[in-house]
Amino acid sequence: MANPFTLRVIAPDAPFCNRNKELQDLQRHAANQTNVVVFSPRRYGKTSLVKRVQASLEQQGFLTCYVDLFMVTGLEETARRIARAVWTVLHRHESLLAKGSRFLKIFSTFRPVLKPSAENGFTLSVESVSTALPGIEVLDKTMEEFGNFIEREKPKLHFVMDEFQEVTELKEPAVEGILRKHIQHHPASYFFVGSRRRILLDMFNQRNRPFYRSAIMYPLDELPRPELVPFIRERFASEGKECPPPVAEAVSQRTGQHPYYAQALAYHTFDLAGPEVRPEDVDAGFERLLASERYAFEAMVQGLTGPQISLLRALAASPTARILSSDYIARHRLTVGGVQYAQKKLLQLDLIEKRNDVWQVVDPVFAIWLSRY
Repeated sequence: MANPFTLRVIAPDAPFCNRNKELQDLQRHAANQTNVVVFSPRRYGKTSLVKRVQASLEQQGFLTCYVDLFMVTGLEETARRIARAVWTVLHRHESLLAKGSRFLKIFSTFRPVLKPSAENGFTLSVESVSTALPGIEVLDKTMEEFGNFIEREKPKLHFVMDEFQEVTELKEPAVEGILRKHIQHHPASYFFVGSRRRILLDMFNQRNRPFYRSAIMYPLDELPRPELVPFIRERFASEGKECPPPVAEAVSQRTGQHPYYAQALAYHTFDLAGPEVRPEDVDAGFERLLASERYAFEAMVQGLTGPQISLLRALAASPTARILSSDYIARHRLTVGGVQYAQKKLLQLDLIEKRNDVWQVVDPVFAIWLSRY
C-alpha cells in the first residue's frame, strides 16, 4: 500500500487540502492581469498553490511561465533563468524544432539548447550568445525582448517568479528598477512568491523602492483545522487505514496546521501505523519528523551569533508580548542590546515574527527542536 502523503511539491492533479478560496482569488487576479505578491513562512505550500493555479490557467488558454530564483548568483543568471522559463513553456505548446525561426528570435542574448535526457528524451537549457555585455545590460535586453514577444504574439500570459526576494542578494541596486521598468508595461499577470517575508514586503511597500505598491499583497495562513482534520482522515482511509478523529486532530494540533509539517507527520505516522492509527503512532511519527528535520535545523542556526540563538531559544520556550521587559531579559539571561540586535536579524531571516502582539518562533517544529536542544 502506497503512502498517501507526500513530502514534495504537490502535483496539480494530486489531492490538495482546502485553499479553495486562495485558488479562486489567485485565478481571478491572473485573469485580470493583476500582479500579486504571494508570501508566507517557509514550506507553506506556495509553490504547490501557484502551480495549481497555473495548471488551471493553462486549461483556459494561458501561457504560464515559472522561474525559480532561489540561490540565483548573478544578473546574467537571472536573465538566463527567465529565458529558459519562456522557452520551456513555448516548447510545450509548439515545438521549437518545428517552428524554429519564430521562437528562436525571441532573445538575441540567449539561444536554446536541447540535450538528451534519460527521463524524458531531452532537457532544454540556454546558452549565452555573447559574454561581452555586463550582467545588468543582459537582464535589461532580455526583459525588453520578452516584452517585444508579448506585444507581437499577444498571448494570455501568467508569470510566476518564485523566491523573488533573492534578487536583493545580488547587491545590484539597479536590478529591481530594471525588472519593474519592463514588467509594468507587460499585459500579463506576475506572481512574486517568497518566504523571507520582511525582505519581500519591504520591496513592495517602501516608497523609495521600484516595486512600491505595484502588486496586491496576498498572505497565506496555516491550513484551517476544520478542513485539515477530515483531509487527514480521508487520505488515511484512501489506503485502507482508519484514523479516528482525535488522532487526526493530534496531527493537526502538533504541527500547528503547518501545511508541510502536517503532511510530513501524517507521512511518518502512516508508515508506523497498523489498520487503525493510534495516538502512540503520532508520538513516534513526531520523533521521526524531528530526527529528519534535525540537519535542516542545525544548518539554520549555524550562521547565527550567540545572542541570536539565545533569543531564538527564549522565544521557543516562552513566546512573549514584552520581549524587552526586564523580567523576560533576566529570566532568559539576555541583554537589552543583544535582544535588539538579534531581533532585527531574526526578523530579516523570517525566523521570528510578531503575531497577535506576541513574539514567537515562526516555525512550530523548529521551536520544539530548539526547546529540546
